[in-house]
Amino acid sequence: NHGQAYIPTVAGSIARLLSSFATAPLELIRTRQASYFGGSAVEVAAHPGVIEEFRFLIRSNGVSSLYAGLGATLWRDVPFAAVYWSCLEQFKHALSHSDNLGVLGAKYYHEQALKTPPSIDILHAFVSGAGAGAVAGMLTTPFDVVKTRRQMVGASSSDTHLGAFAHMKRIVQNEGVMGLWRGNQTRLMKLVPAYAIMISCYELGKRLFGEVYQS
Repeated sequence: NHGQAYIPTVAGSIARLLSSFATAPLELIRTRQASYFGGSAVEVAAHPGVIEEFRFLIRSNGVSSLYAGLGATLWRDVPFAAVYWSCLEQFKHALSHSDNLGVLGAKYYHEQALKTPPSIDILHAFVSGAGAGAVAGMLTTPFDVVKTRRQMVGASSSDTHLGAFAHMKRIVQNEGVMGLWRGNQTRLMKLVPAYAIMISCYELGKRLFGEVYQS
């Protein structure tokens, strides 16, 4: 139902909020270990193992340090989910009702009272997922930049305690507006195919398991 397109948006946002909060410590450790260089000072160096890094962070700055950059993470992930699912539903609806796709459009089969082939549904999901991932990724890259810089090994105390929007203001002052989109192309190169594959595999699995259940 196109009139209920807000339901996936709300549900996806809530799901992303909960999952981001639950996995925030692991995201922090991943970022720290990815940004660690051998020449980093001992007191801020990332440790090779996940458990060791957990212990180091708690011992150094307490349990709250496991959630450093959480605000920027949530500002990145929750709006990403909202934009992604909203755009996904809009793109899928547009493709399924388009008059210009011929045999690649669902409307072609509906007009002939035929069932839409699974390949067409999967194709629409793939294209819609790629487009939605691109839009959501581009809009939320500034928060990803802030999150990464706050969580990097060697980040100054002023950086780690600065709010997300205050950090953005500092980046704009020092690097210009485009500093907020540093690494955007690389991020999109990961997000676009990942979310296209994810949603198309989801639709395929839903269809396959639905047929198995019905049989």
